[in-house]
Amino acid sequence: MPLLTVLLRIALSAVFGIAGVTKLIDPTGTREAVKNFGSPDPLAPALAIVLPIAELAIAAALLFTTTVVAGALAGLLILVLFIVAISINLARGQTHDCHCFGQLYSRPLGWPTLARNLSFALGAAFVLWQSSSNPGLSIVGTLAQLNTSAWLVLFGAVAVVIGALILWQRRQKNLPVATPAAPRGLPLDSVAPAFELTAYAGGTVTLAQLLAYGKPVLLIFTNPTCGPCVTLFAEVKDWQQTHHEQLTIALISFGTIKENFVNVARNGLGQVLLQQEREVAEKYGANVTPTAVVVNVNGKIASPLAAGADEIRKLLTTVLGNSHSATPHQHP
Repeated sequence: MPLLTVLLRIALSAVFGIAGVTKLIDPTGTREAVKNFGSPDPLAPALAIVLPIAELAIAAALLFTTTVVAGALAGLLILVLFIVAISINLARGQTHDCHCFGQLYSRPLGWPTLARNLSFALGAAFVLWQSSSNPGLSIVGTLAQLNTSAWLVLFGAVAVVIGALILWQRRQKNLPVATPAAPRGLPLDSVAPAFELTAYAGGTVTLAQLLAYGKPVLLIFTNPTCGPCVTLFAEVKDWQQTHHEQLTIALISFGTIKENFVNVARNGLGQVLLQQEREVAEKYGANVTPTAVVVNVNGKIASPLAAGADEIRKLLTTVLGNSHSATPHQHP
């Protein structure tokens, strides 16, 4: 039991330490992950700092005899919060990236994420139980009592675990990337949900105002920290300039003007609208970014949702083709 407790302390300390460091060196991604888990926007920046610092404090506390009980208790509480948040998101069908270990390891939420956190929580609970009943348990003292045979067994177990992790990582790299199911969106010819959003350029803009130009509207749902979105922005600027006579293109992002400043300024984007959270995207069923949909001049849904840059390009080509075919030729 003492050896198992010590090994769990070391393992949990490594987990919390890596999680804390990787979150600290990627503050933008951490802030986005905190928002995705349901944090109110005003609290997200503070939580993005407090969370990794707390994880680092837990990692340190688990290593010392005098603080192990507090560290295990804090670790258990934070893991329970993670478990509750993951469960709620999964129940709602939300599978955004967990950002559990920053850019080192970030995968969409799923049952493996929940199972992993449950196993960590069980480990923390075991450490809390053992350390509370035996507060004098020392990592160095316990390891020093091991004989040669025990050390050989311990090193063998560690080697097996490392080998299994390496094998699993290689298998993950060789697995084909699964294509996510296309978002369903709203039925064709249904009335597009109305909205009134803050415009990056100032004031507010409604869907009715976008339609007032007498052209179809291409709504592209983005977010300021979405890598594929950032890559697509340069093309969107060209689309807005080249196709403005056939199509109104509006970007619907979220967050503050400051958070969107770099993308807008760098690419010279026009017609950028800001949601408070994702209220408009949810009405349209756009649960991933970037996703686009066309609203025709009558204010009705004119296309399925197009998720991802390639699908958005195809949608644009289709809309422009339809626009040209629907426009009568003008004869001098």
